[in-house]
Amino acid sequence: MPLKIALLGPATLAGEKLLELLDESTFEVDTLTLFEPEEQAGRSLMFRGHAHRTRPLDAFDSSLPQLTFVCEAELGPELKQALLAAPGRVIDLYPQRYEADQVFLTVPELNGDELASLDPGRVIGIPNSATIAAALALAPLHRACEILKANLVLLSPVSSAGHPGVEALASETARLLNGRDPESGHFGQQIAFNLIPQVGTLLDSGYTDIEAAVRTQLPLVLDDEGLELEVSAVQVPVFYGDMVVIQAETHQPLNMDEVQQLMDKAPGVCFDQHAKQVPSLIKDAIGQQQVVVARLRPGAEGEAGFALHAMIDDLGRGSALTALGAAMRLVTEG
Repeated sequence: MPLKIALLGPATLAGEKLLELLDESTFEVDTLTLFEPEEQAGRSLMFRGHAHRTRPLDAFDSSLPQLTFVCEAELGPELKQALLAAPGRVIDLYPQRYEADQVFLTVPELNGDELASLDPGRVIGIPNSATIAAALALAPLHRACEILKANLVLLSPVSSAGHPGVEALASETARLLNGRDPESGHFGQQIAFNLIPQVGTLLDSGYTDIEAAVRTQLPLVLDDEGLELEVSAVQVPVFYGDMVVIQAETHQPLNMDEVQQLMDKAPGVCFDQHAKQVPSLIKDAIGQQQVVVARLRPGAEGEAGFALHAMIDDLGRGSALTALGAAMRLVTEG
């Protein structure tokens, strides 16, 4: 059944990607309405061969669309309340803006069966891309040997800061390669050819908002709120794509003879234990619809645990595709 759909934030990186994927998908769309901040509203965007003029966020009427995608990070309190009161389904890429009982976090491959039965008015939240990468990589291993504690290091691309982050890296790189001062932009210091041990806003807890989000979201998606996590994030000079380096302690040793079979059966994951060349972010993850797992190995001799690297296209597989997958599950199973 064709749906009336609204998209808030088509100018964001995730919004642009979601619009592209929606355009290419078999998803049946009756009408599509686009909303963005007032200073951007009025642009004309193409969707399935027709021009759609964007409207200001203040003009959004939550009672009209049957499905609303939210890709805009900054929303006023009135618009947030309107989304919570919407009679249709709301899929939001920024679930941290809601109270715990107002939102259901989903990675459709892991808990998509629960989407159709959600109470009306409960927002469907899409975790951040690092959480999605870790969840899909860890889920089959968690079922097999029960993860007790995990240490995660997030290597975050500049796209985590949106267009300003991408523009800062591009500008600084160009200036440096031409022998000029980088004139540090969005990150407050040089990001080109550099590493910054902070991603996002630093909280009173000592964690950044990105680290805190992963610590909150991952146990919920894995349905194990007792899972202990330590998370650190590093801003790296890469345009797109997340890498999560994970070291886990488990209740039982990981049987490496069964690992390939476990990962082959796991949805949304690609792992080749006998790959002749180690996979990389650009070559193997960007543009792909799966999380790529590399260097999966057991813990030190005599210890129950394992380590791995998980890579994901943060805009495609990590946010837009996950949101579209949630919508497809709602339509087919609702």
